[in-house]
Amino acid sequence: MSRPASPASREDQIFGRSLWIWFYDNRWDLHNSYVLFRRDFTLDRVPRSAPLFITVDQSYHLYINGAFVGRGPARGFQSHWPYDEIDVARWLVPGRNIIAIRAYNPGFSNFQYLNQGYAGLLLAAEWGKVRLQSDRTWKCIQQPGIRRDMVNASTQLFPVENFDARACPSDWMNPDFDDSSWSAPGSQPWGVLPWRSLEPRGIPLMFEEANRPGQIIGTGEGECGAGWETSRHLYLLRQNEDHSHQAIAPQPAEGFEVPATGPGRFRSFLIDVGRPVVGNFSLAVAGGRGGEVVDFAYTEVVDPATLKPALKFPDGSSCAFSGRVTCRAGRTEHMFYHPYGFRHVTVTVRNTAAPLHISLTLRRTGYPLDIRGSFQSSDKTLERIWATCAWSQQNCMLDAYVDTPWREQAQWWGDARVQAWNTFHLSGDARLFRRGIYQIGGQTTADGLTYGHAPTMAHNCVLPDFTLIWIITQWDYYWQTGDLQPFRDQRAVIDGVLKYFDAHTGKDGLLRYDKRYWLFLDWTELPRDGASSIYNLWFMLALERLAALHRLNRDPKAALPCEKRAKQLRAKLKGFVNKKGLMGDGLDAKDRVLKSTSPHAQVLAIMSGLAPQSEPAMEKFLLAYLADESGHTAKPSAYWITYVYSLLAARGHGEKVVAHIRPRWEPMVAYGSTFELYEDHPEFPISHSHAWSAHPLFHLMQIIGGVRQTSPAWKTVSFAPVFVGEHGGCTLPTPQGLITTAWRRDGGRVAVSLTLPKGVTAEVNLPGLKPAKVTGRQSWTVG
Repeated sequence: MSRPASPASREDQIFGRSLWIWFYDNRWDLHNSYVLFRRDFTLDRVPRSAPLFITVDQSYHLYINGAFVGRGPARGFQSHWPYDEIDVARWLVPGRNIIAIRAYNPGFSNFQYLNQGYAGLLLAAEWGKVRLQSDRTWKCIQQPGIRRDMVNASTQLFPVENFDARACPSDWMNPDFDDSSWSAPGSQPWGVLPWRSLEPRGIPLMFEEANRPGQIIGTGEGECGAGWETSRHLYLLRQNEDHSHQAIAPQPAEGFEVPATGPGRFRSFLIDVGRPVVGNFSLAVAGGRGGEVVDFAYTEVVDPATLKPALKFPDGSSCAFSGRVTCRAGRTEHMFYHPYGFRHVTVTVRNTAAPLHISLTLRRTGYPLDIRGSFQSSDKTLERIWATCAWSQQNCMLDAYVDTPWREQAQWWGDARVQAWNTFHLSGDARLFRRGIYQIGGQTTADGLTYGHAPTMAHNCVLPDFTLIWIITQWDYYWQTGDLQPFRDQRAVIDGVLKYFDAHTGKDGLLRYDKRYWLFLDWTELPRDGASSIYNLWFMLALERLAALHRLNRDPKAALPCEKRAKQLRAKLKGFVNKKGLMGDGLDAKDRVLKSTSPHAQVLAIMSGLAPQSEPAMEKFLLAYLADESGHTAKPSAYWITYVYSLLAARGHGEKVVAHIRPRWEPMVAYGSTFELYEDHPEFPISHSHAWSAHPLFHLMQIIGGVRQTSPAWKTVSFAPVFVGEHGGCTLPTPQGLITTAWRRDGGRVAVSLTLPKGVTAEVNLPGLKPAKVTGRQSWTVG
C-alpha cells in the first residue's frame, strides 16, 4: 500500500525547479569570491506585480536592466536559510530583459555568517507564461579584477574590496552586454545539504538610498608609502603615510577635481559626512589614462587639530575599513559591495599623470524603520539628545540588531534587549526582535548555552548572562505583542539552557563562575569569580519570567520547577543583604562574602523585590550614585545605566534621571551618535555609533512624556509626566495605536492632555489630583 504524498511546502512550490548555481563548482575556490550572473528573458507585457524569489549563500546585489534593485538575504543558518521576495515590476520592460547578480561568498565564517563550505545562488519567478529559475542556462564568471587576498575589514567582518576596473567591463549588468564568453554555472539540486530548508526572511528588505556624500573639510598630499601598489592592507598603508590634512573651507564632495599627483605621490581628501551613517560609496572617475588608484579609508573620528583620521591599527578588533579602485582608461564606475558604519572617509588618489574628476554618491542602507514615535520638550538639548538616540538606533538596525555598524555588526543580545525597547518607542516594530530571538536560539554550545551573538564563529563570545537575558527577552516580546509563539518554539533550547545552569550550581544553590566562558555583566569593575550576586539575580529573574510564560502557556507542570528553583535562590540571595540594607556582590572564588555593594546589585535586588524592607536603603544608595559617582569602583556603563534609570524613574525620580542624562549625552549630540562608553576604554578604542546607549530615547518619553506600559500589548498604561521645562510630550506607537501626550505650563498651572487609542486604559497620576482610570481623550489643569 503506497503512502499519500506529503504536501509540498511553499518553498518546494517556489524553488522546486531551481538549482543552486555558482561559478564552476559550489565548493571550489570560495575565498573572498565575487561571481557575476546573467540571465535574459522576454516579456510580452509588464505584469502589475512581479514577485522574484532569490537568495544567495552568502549575499547578493541584484540588478535588472542595469538598475540596482537591492541586496540580501538576511543573515541566517544554512539549515533554514532565508530567501527574499522582491516585486521587480517597476524595473521590467516589454521585450528583452536582463537579470544580473553580483553574488558573494567569503569562504570563511565571521561574526554574522557561518560558512559551510558551499556557495550558491537560488532564484525563481513565474509571471504568466514567463518562468525563471536558476539553472545551467544562466551565464556566470568569477568577477575579474577582484584582488582576493586582502585583509579583513576587521576581525569580525569580510575582506576589504580591491577592484581593478581595467579587468572587468563596466556594463556587465546591462541588457546589451555580450556575455557569450561567460560559462554555464556548476550546480546542486534544490533541497540538498547544507541548505536543508528555506524560510522567508521575516523582516522587510533593507532600504537603499542614494545620498550626497558630505563635505571635503581637508586636503593633503605626499609620497606614497612603501609597497603601495601591492599592499594587502590599505588601512595600514594610509596609517603609515602622512595622513594629516590642511583644513579648507568645506566644499561639496559630490564632484571634485584632482590635479595630477605625479608618479609615486598621492593627494588625499578628507570628507565629513556630517554624522555617522551606514553604507558605502559609488564613484565615477573621469579623465583616467588607466592605472590610477583611488583608495578609501573609513573612520569614525578625526583629530580636530591635525585633521588626521583615527587610523589605529591594530586595535581590539583590527579595524581596517578601506577599499581600492584601480581605474580603466576613460571613465570608471564602481559601487562598493559591503556596507560600513563611519562618519569620515579619506579618499586618496595615487600615481596620476593628468587631472581626474571624481563624483561620489553615498549609498545608505539599513532596516526600513517606520518612525511613528516622537518627543517634544521646551528644552532643546533634550530634544537633540532624543533625536541623536533615534538616529543611532536606526544605524544599528541592519538585517539584525547590531551592536555597532563600525567594527563588527554583530547581533549581541544584551544590546538587542535595549535596542528593542528603543524600537518599540520609536516605531512599535517587533519583527527584528522576534527574528533575533530565533537566531540566538539557533546556535548553542554542546552544554546548552546560547552564544552572545549569532550566527557567529566567535567561540570566545559565549556569555552566560546574555543567555539569561535571552530567556527574559522572550518575556519582553510577549509583553510588547501579547504573542507567545517564539517562547513556544524555543522551549527545547530553554530546556538545554537550564541543564547548563543546573550543572554549574553549587551545593549552596548559587550559580558559580565558569571560566571557560565570558561572564560579561557590564563594562566595569565587578567581581566575577565565585558566585556573583548580579549573575544569580539575573538567573532568578529569568526563572521567574520563565515560570510566568509557562503558566500563560497553560503548562503549570513546566512552571513548577522554575518557581521552586527561583524560590530557593531568592532565599539564598537574601543572605547577601548587609546590615546597612545594601545588596552585596556575592561570594569570591574562595566562597568568602564580598563586602562590595555595586549599583548593579542594588538595581536587580529592587527589580526582583528581593528584600522590600531594604529597598529604601538601596534606593538611597542609587540616588547618591547619580549625584556623585566618584566613590564607586563599579560604575554602570552607558549601556547598563539604562537599568538604573528605568528603576529610579519608575520610583518617582525622573527629574534626577534627566539631570544625569544631560551632561553625559550632550557630547554625543555634538558628534551625532551615541557612544559605546562615556569615554575611551584603556584597552580598545570605543565605538562612536552604539545603540545600547541610545536608551534616553525611551527614558525621556517615559519621564517627560509620562507614559509607561503596565500590561501585555499596551492594553493598560500609567500616565504620570514629570514637568521638566516649560512644555513637553510624546507620541508613542503601540499595537493598539498611537498614544499622544502633551503638557504646557501657564503661569503657576499646567495644562495636560492625553489621547489613548481604542482598547487602552490609562491609570493617571497628576499632582494634586486623585488617581483615575481613563480612556479616550482627556485633559486636565493641575497646580
